[in-house]
Amino acid sequence: LEYYENSPSASRVHHQRISYWFDEATIKELDKIYFAIKKIKNHNVRRFFLCSFSHNLKNCSRWLMKSIKPTIDKDKILKNPKETFLRHLDSMIKKNEQFYSTLTQSGYTNTSAKMYRRDSTKKLPIESEAIDLIITSPPYVTSYEYADLHQLTALWLEYTRDLSDFRKRFIGTSYHSKKDLILNSSIAESIRKELLDVDKKTAEEVSTYFSEMNQVFVEMKRMLKKGGKTCIVVGNTSLKGVKILNAEVFVEQLQNLGLRVVDVIKREIPSKNLPSVRDKKTGKFASITDKNKISAYPTEYILVMQK
Repeated sequence: LEYYENSPSASRVHHQRISYWFDEATIKELDKIYFAIKKIKNHNVRRFFLCSFSHNLKNCSRWLMKSIKPTIDKDKILKNPKETFLRHLDSMIKKNEQFYSTLTQSGYTNTSAKMYRRDSTKKLPIESEAIDLIITSPPYVTSYEYADLHQLTALWLEYTRDLSDFRKRFIGTSYHSKKDLILNSSIAESIRKELLDVDKKTAEEVSTYFSEMNQVFVEMKRMLKKGGKTCIVVGNTSLKGVKILNAEVFVEQLQNLGLRVVDVIKREIPSKNLPSVRDKKTGKFASITDKNKISAYPTEYILVMQK
């Protein structure tokens, strides 16, 4: 609170998109909170507060709350930034205390952990055959534009000044394509050919996605110990009327890299936050009441593979 009260009231120079999403009064108040957080000397505490700040940005913006697409809500009543920030911070503190209590009871408080922010299609700073278990839920092809979804945080915390370039860094994005693709799957090749008859651009996007996921799997194999396992959570979908069999493609890619199937678990998706239907003509996510809707991710698969 002392840092907050002594924070400057003037706003810093922001990316022009910030003014698109926030009104001037909100920008000034958020800047005051941000400047206060930056004064926190303890790196871990500062990062904890920045996580709360990041989560609070959408609440205080004109962004339609239930939308995973960058959509303006003209009727949205903007929240008080300080109140919503403190409320979420309080929730985070309580959850963190519960987590620490669980670790203490289990005897794992001294277990070390390292965090890396890296491109998983390239070699990670981890030794070969050093990992027992890899658990991941990869991005979905052309479904979520993660750069757009997280643009408020990316721009405010200055992870990027160029959204166009930022978009090209993500697996599954529709904003870039690559040459010399290695799909490593006959199923993926069949999907590509079927899409080419319908829409060349979509075929290129899906092919790039499968090729990049194969690169990720190559790196997974390198890191896994002999006998180590990977668990991959993924759903199938359809684009332009073509079935995109992500689970089947992933299994085939991993098998071609030398891993074997331990189990494939199929279950209904429980999350209410995930879009569940697409418009069958456009391929875009649709309203649940849309007459042209088709299921997008009615189930998900947990692929358990072993090296």
